[in-house]
Amino acid sequence: MNERSQTLTEREKETLRLLLAGHDAKSAASALGLSVHTVNERLREARRKLGVSSSREAARAMARAEAPNFLGDKQLGVAQAAAPSPEPRPSDQRRRLGSPLVWLSGGMVMMLAMVAAVAMTMAPHGDGQARPAKTPVAYAAADTASDKATTEFAQAWAKLLDDQRWADSWKASGGFFRSQVDEAKWTAMAQPLRQQLGAVSSRQVKSVSSPRSLPGLPDGEYKIIQFATAFANKADAVETVVLAREGGDWKVEGYFIR
Repeated sequence: MNERSQTLTEREKETLRLLLAGHDAKSAASALGLSVHTVNERLREARRKLGVSSSREAARAMARAEAPNFLGDKQLGVAQAAAPSPEPRPSDQRRRLGSPLVWLSGGMVMMLAMVAAVAMTMAPHGDGQARPAKTPVAYAAADTASDKATTEFAQAWAKLLDDQRWADSWKASGGFFRSQVDEAKWTAMAQPLRQQLGAVSSRQVKSVSSPRSLPGLPDGEYKIIQFATAFANKADAVETVVLAREGGDWKVEGYFIR
């Protein structure tokens, strides 16, 4: 199967990874900015190459072949999450969920705190509906004032990155975020990737959702805020900022760009 997996194109792998995250063909098409027909063509070709009958079986086969690196082929100097133990303790599992990852796959991608990877599967797609990967997730009722305040906070935090204020952005993040990556490593991760993306010319709110829980984290108040962002070297980027309420304040607990 490893040899068959190597015949997959990066675009086919990218699509299969979305299935692993809980997407279906329609939501994957929305996430990739493609037609459902194009996504189905990629999945059909992937099934043919891997010799399987279903797209999710193809995704699982690719994950097994590329484990533990199925999230990206090119790891950029960031510590891998620990390999699963036979019977992981809940606290150990939570720490692994938070392991920082950064990769290049199908375009510029930056991931910090794996909670953001889970949040991606819950963010609204083209039809405005959130799609959790496995178990249903409760969402708080719409709160315009709260959405406005958290969106402004997320924009201000992202502006720190625009201004290359790496230390300030780390200090403004939440306790979970800081426990997973220290200030020096955060700077080493964020600086080169943001420099490759170039300056920001625009950042518009794309969606805001309010889950009451995220897999691997305790129930609480969360915000998943997506921005349509134009960088000098990637005009069609989507930034996702994951916020959690700590005490009376909102803090950044996850961030990524695709």
